[in-house]
Amino acid sequence: MAVSHLDLEGAISAYWRIKEEQAAKARAKKIAKMEKDKKAAEILGNPGASADAKDLAIRVAATEGDSDAVAAGADPGEETGTEGSVRGGKQFDPIVNLIARFFRDAGYPESCIQTASQLELPGSYRPQKKWDLVVNWGESLVAAFELKALGGPSYGNNFNNRVEEAVGSATDVRRAFSKIYPKSEKPWLGYLFIMQDDEDSRRPVRIAKSPILVDDAWRGKSYQGRGGIFCERLLEDELYDGVCYVTAPMGSGNFSEPSTTVGWDAFSKAIAGRISALKKQGIPGPKIPGQSTRAASSTASGREAGIHG
Repeated sequence: MAVSHLDLEGAISAYWRIKEEQAAKARAKKIAKMEKDKKAAEILGNPGASADAKDLAIRVAATEGDSDAVAAGADPGEETGTEGSVRGGKQFDPIVNLIARFFRDAGYPESCIQTASQLELPGSYRPQKKWDLVVNWGESLVAAFELKALGGPSYGNNFNNRVEEAVGSATDVRRAFSKIYPKSEKPWLGYLFIMQDDEDSRRPVRIAKSPILVDDAWRGKSYQGRGGIFCERLLEDELYDGVCYVTAPMGSGNFSEPSTTVGWDAFSKAIAGRISALKKQGIPGPKIPGQSTRAASSTASGREAGIHG
């Protein structure tokens, strides 16, 4: 069964719903912390409070903030200034599962479709990097997907962060595979990017003054326009093999595709092409190849972790 535009609309709607639930939890935790901080300040300002009470107040004030993001459902260490505008907690699960459906429908068993664990791939500039969806066939990588989102109000800095993350992640894993597994094909990578559709993201953005000329393609573009150029170039420069860029108003699954080159249909076609190419090689087959130990695989002849081209 084909994965349709309507399916993506439903997944984006679910994404916004989960994101708002996480934001509500974060706000509730913030209010609760403010109340605890207020009580702690009252205790610390009370000359008659015992030393134990003051020590407890200090410890509560110092530790409560560190757990807020985790309690609200966000991954530790992730940006929380925009209440989950990146890959926060479980909000992308509906879209991850939608993409995974391509592989389920093609006959890949659940044990080869990683959506919750075993998502780390080797890096060259770091030991490993966690992806959002990894599909493997035994010890061979079938595909890996990165999912990101960008919402207001801080479009500028956050857009630059998304660019650096996307370029860095792809460069890192491709470099690692070329060094560690020189006899395997290049890893097949997919990237999906959602930008919030609002007045701020549609407004043209000024180019900062620079002594060095800037590519004219960026002039007069909104953040939505910049997103289109960014995603098209990820594909053109072969950093990713399949790219999807959509915009959608907060709370709505009614998405737009600023560039058909990196729209849902093109993305779906790229995934289907990958599945078709591997099917000609007998993948998936009737039996998943046995997995050797890491120690053995690191010394095995050919050092294979990708599909042979």
